[in-house]
Amino acid sequence: MHRCASLLLMSLLLVTSALAVRGQAQIHTAVYSAAAEKVFNGGLEAYRDGDYEAARDAFLQLLEFTANQRSSAGQLMLGKSYFHLLDYEAALGASRGLQRKYANSRYGADARLLAGDAYIKLKRYYEAATQYGRLLATPASLLVQAQAAERLAAIEKNGYISAKALESVRLSVGAKRMREALFFGRARWFRRLGWLPEAEAAAQAYRDSIGGTGIFAALLEEGRDLDSVEAAAEPVQPNFIEVPALPNDVPTAADARAKLGLLLPLSGPYHTIAEELYSGMQMANEDAGELFQLIVADTGIDYGELPINENPGSSLLRVAAGARSLVDQGVTAIVGPVFSSSGVVAAVVAEAAGVPLVAPLSQQSGLDSIGQYIFQLNTIPETQGQLLGEYSTLVLGQENLVVIAPLSDYGWDFEREFKRVAEANGGRVVHSDWYVPNETKDFRRVFEEIRRIGFELMPAPEDTLVVADSLEWIGSDSTSAPPSFLSELLQGLDEEETEEVVEEAPPDSAEIFIDTIDGIVVLVESFADAKTIAPQIHFYRLQTQVMGNDIWYDPEGLRQMRPGERKYVDETILVSAHREEQQAARTFVDAYRSRFYSEPQYAAYGYDAVKLIVEAWRQGGGDGVQMRDWLAQVRDYSGASGRISFAEERHSNVDLALLKIDKDRFRPLEVEDLPDLSNIPEDIPIPELDLPVGEVLE
Repeated sequence: MHRCASLLLMSLLLVTSALAVRGQAQIHTAVYSAAAEKVFNGGLEAYRDGDYEAARDAFLQLLEFTANQRSSAGQLMLGKSYFHLLDYEAALGASRGLQRKYANSRYGADARLLAGDAYIKLKRYYEAATQYGRLLATPASLLVQAQAAERLAAIEKNGYISAKALESVRLSVGAKRMREALFFGRARWFRRLGWLPEAEAAAQAYRDSIGGTGIFAALLEEGRDLDSVEAAAEPVQPNFIEVPALPNDVPTAADARAKLGLLLPLSGPYHTIAEELYSGMQMANEDAGELFQLIVADTGIDYGELPINENPGSSLLRVAAGARSLVDQGVTAIVGPVFSSSGVVAAVVAEAAGVPLVAPLSQQSGLDSIGQYIFQLNTIPETQGQLLGEYSTLVLGQENLVVIAPLSDYGWDFEREFKRVAEANGGRVVHSDWYVPNETKDFRRVFEEIRRIGFELMPAPEDTLVVADSLEWIGSDSTSAPPSFLSELLQGLDEEETEEVVEEAPPDSAEIFIDTIDGIVVLVESFADAKTIAPQIHFYRLQTQVMGNDIWYDPEGLRQMRPGERKYVDETILVSAHREEQQAARTFVDAYRSRFYSEPQYAAYGYDAVKLIVEAWRQGGGDGVQMRDWLAQVRDYSGASGRISFAEERHSNVDLALLKIDKDRFRPLEVEDLPDLSNIPEDIPIPELDLPVGEVLE
């Protein structure tokens, strides 16, 4: 018992301390293709000849092939071609596409180096520094690490990032490795500029401080051009970066724009979420004419290949320090962080400073109760549970309901509010059950219990007892007359037929379909769990309406399912803020796809957060109090992530709709999806509804 309790406690701690991350790198099975090899070689030849437009076209054609032996290399070379065509955003998108689609590619380090170079050209120096730092902190070829060190030294020597930002990079790289990289990078940097005395002095400093055991020692003595080396069949970056020639003591022009602070884990295991959010934020700022100077505080840390089990307090300390740093730098507002627990810490700092904070993803219940400056774009579980409870009972008329929820505070809050609302409206939650998100795969225990309850809810046949008594009479020695209905039943049957009637066995209970459960609410923290649970509902022969929470909304995940799998989630009704039919959402998705060559999952939230702050800044004249007051009045805002409305009493989004899975898409619930009420007697009152779904059904 103690061991089981310990295991359960451990599972609970793991669940409550981690955010279920949707969307993982796709696994591509490469096949050999002679046609792909031919196209790749043609593109590579054009690239080496300097015909970058022809190279770009060839590599774009290559990526239309089924995944093959040249897919990831072609993705890298596409990014390099874009870089030489001065389309740095496209180069960045191609680089990130390689890291996302081909996570195990041997060109991953080259793609990260390319991303850093593109960031430098876009003058996004902190992001460039994080890319170079990650190369120094994780396994990569020596030449690639040397190039990263040279570029990082150039950023540091010219003061393009603050001391605090540089310290954040140092934490991810490690003090010893960072020190060696900067010594080596400075020597290389000075030599490239032609400042030979300074180069020799920096080289001597490397020798004196690091000695001959340093990883860059041999390269330092060789003095070769790191950008002229070729690796495998594709060239390494060919002199991409013109190292800035400004010495450290030459002042640069001050940026007079207002500052917008971003709290994002750009280092560590969640950097892909942070980078996508940042892309959305950058797009919104560009749409506003680069209104803000974006100041990033990195709340993550990269431990490399080590399986470090970080104390949660460490990450919270980084968030607190990052939020305080942004406030000290005079930011107008803050966007972030990513996780709910981090959001609490950041909210306390922002509220104390009187700086509006917009949390793009957090679904932490009560976060906005910290103060008047805190706003949540995402809906909290209680709001979702309330709407779904009202819909299932008042609109669908469901009475017997079941909830399957994850063992997390999110699942607990949703289940409690759904149950409260449903029972207040005359429904009954006849059973609630729990599972460990992203871990539980076999739900046999859960569904066997639901079937048992479903059997108990079945009304007994009116003649059950009479039939039983009659059959008992047939087997007895009684001389009394059998019940009249049995006499009629047996009349005219011969002895053999009578025996068959008496001895016929009842049907196997496992074969009986259960239709006494009107609705099953399946709460998930990732679409992967939805795909696991839904087929088991059908396997256990439960004829019921499946309903879900907002995290069921995953268009890309739905499209990737095979038709045989998709049939199990078809017709599921979910509560969500997303509305794909809105022009704002379609416009953003199209713009993101064309720019980054991938489907957005989180970027729309970052985009909407910055768009709201831009409008609040313009309406409030940059004053924090007026910005807060404007944000508090946001109603029916049409955003890229859906509609946004902040209720008067709280600052979390309450603008929700009901969607239905219709084959390979999520569509708004329509009138034909409602139950047929034409046969209801006139004397039965039908409640007047004031639900958010009304506007969808009009």
